Amino acid sequence: MDQTEDRKFLKKFSSIIVGFIILTAVLIVLALSMKGEPDPNANPSQAIMTEERIKPVAAVRVGEEGAAALAQAQEAAAPAAANDGPVDGEKVYNGLCVSCHGAGVAGAPIAHSEQMTQRLDEKGMDMLVNNAINGINVMPPRGGNPALTDEEIRASVEFMTKQL
Repeated sequence: MDQTEDRKFLKKFSSIIVGFIILTAVLIVLALSMKGEPDPNANPSQAIMTEERIKPVAAVRVGEEGAAALAQAQEAAAPAAANDGPVDGEKVYNGLCVSCHGAGVAGAPIAHSEQMTQRLDEKGMDMLVNNAINGINVMPPRGGNPALTDEEIRASVEFMTKQL
């Protein structure tokens, strides 16, 4: 190959590259001219959904407004917390404890078994309840439900140690 052929090749190749650049620029300008701004009033539910997504999840209230909000929240929580009847240990056990103590997951003593009776004999009821409240080994405190009261935990431990 001589230099004249190389120059012809580079000239054609450069022409093609410049052509592609010009074509790209024309297409970009054409696309931008066709693009219109969206009408914010076109879909009213879109505005509602946007407001819902960006609204604050909490508020800080101080003074009288804060005291009123606190009183209202405590009133709403009071009926849920009030439990006039005796605590049902079987209900607590079936709601949470059975997931591990039903099958002996991660070394958990199986409820109503000889293993549970041995633990009761070795440690006593107060220590078993204390372990359930504070957690032991891989068992989290309160079995993973911080809403459980000490009475509910005691009732569930008493239920699990009973022989059926």
